[in-house]
Amino acid sequence: MSQEQFWILLSKKIAGEASEKELAELEFLLQQHPEWQYATQNLRDMWVAPAAVDTADEEDAYLLHVQRMKELGVDFRDNVLYAYTAEELQPVKHIYSKRKWYIAAAVAASLAGIFFLLTPLFRQGSNTTANVKKQQNEVSTNHGSRTKINLPDGSIVWLNAGSKINYDENYGISERNVTLSGEAFFDVVKNKQKPFIIHTSNIDVKVLGTVFNVKAYPNDPTTETSLIQGLVEVTIKNRENDKIILKPNEKLIVDNHPAPFLQGKGNALKSEHAVLVNQLKPNRNDSTINEIQWVQNRLVFDDEPLQEIALRMERWYNVRIEIRSDRLLHKRISGSFVNENIDQAMEALSATGRFRYKRLNDSILINP
Repeated sequence: MSQEQFWILLSKKIAGEASEKELAELEFLLQQHPEWQYATQNLRDMWVAPAAVDTADEEDAYLLHVQRMKELGVDFRDNVLYAYTAEELQPVKHIYSKRKWYIAAAVAASLAGIFFLLTPLFRQGSNTTANVKKQQNEVSTNHGSRTKINLPDGSIVWLNAGSKINYDENYGISERNVTLSGEAFFDVVKNKQKPFIIHTSNIDVKVLGTVFNVKAYPNDPTTETSLIQGLVEVTIKNRENDKIILKPNEKLIVDNHPAPFLQGKGNALKSEHAVLVNQLKPNRNDSTINEIQWVQNRLVFDDEPLQEIALRMERWYNVRIEIRSDRLLHKRISGSFVNENIDQAMEALSATGRFRYKRLNDSILINP
C-alpha cells in the first residue's frame, strides 16, 4: 500500500466519511507502519480542534498552510496528495458540504509534509517544568510535568514526568552516551560512526538512528523498550553476552527484580533478569500505540492492574495514591485521559473499577 492511499483513508476517517472496509484497511496500514501513529494523532487533533479562522475564510486558511510550508522549505506539490490552486478551491463552502474528506485530505496532506520531514510536534502541558543543570548536562522533570530536549547532535528527547537524563560534555564529539532514569521518547539522528547508547539501571540500549520509547523508572517492576522505527540492540546488565535485537513494532520487557537460582557444582546462588519480547498492540479503540500516548499529553490504560495505574497517575498528577485493599491491587482497568484533572480522572476510574476513594489534599486513599 502506498503512503498516498494511507492519507486518503485517514482523511476520510477524520471527516467521518470512511466505510467499514476503508477503516479496516487504515487500521491494517497503521499496524504495518507504527511510526505513522505519532503524526496521525496530531493531524486528527488539529482537524477536530476548534477552527482558528471563520468558516468563510477556509480557503485563506488552506492557502496559508501552503505558504507556511513553502517558507519552511517543504516542496508542497512533491509531498502532498492533492495540490489545489485558488480557483480549484472555489467555492470552499460548496466543496466542504459536498465532500468533506476532500478538504480534509488537502489539509492533512499539507500538514503531513511537515510531520514527516520535520521534527514531530510535542504539545507541552501548561504545568511543564524542567530543571536544567548546564554545568552537569542534566535535565530532569518533576512529577506532573513533561519536557522536550534538543541534544547537541540534533537528536530529540521527550522526557516524561519524574524522569532524568544525563549526558557528558563531550556528547556528540567522540561518542553519544546518555543515562536515563524514568521514561523518555527518543528521535535519534542517524550516525553510523557514533552509536547512540542509553544507559539505565538494568539495560543498555544501542542505536544508530531511530524512534523508540524507553521506560526505566527505578521503582517500577519492569524496564521496557518499545521500538517504533529502525533497529535497536539491547544488553541486559547481568547478561552481557546476550544481545537482543528489536525490530519495529516490538517491545522488550525486563523484570527489574532478578530471580535467584543455583548454578554450577558448588550450587552458587545467582540471579538473572527475566526477559520477554512482545508485539506492540494497537489500542482497540483507535489503533494508536499506548506506549507513546504520553508524548501527546494522553494518559492511557489498556486492561492494566490498578497497582500499576496508581504509579503512573502519581507521576502524571503529582499526587500520592494508597490502595487499601489487596484485592484491588490486581484489578485490571482501562481508561484514557487528555485534559481531565485528578478529580475527574479518579471519578471515572472509580466508576469503572467499582471502588471508593477519598482525596486529602495531595493524597488519595482507595478502598473497596
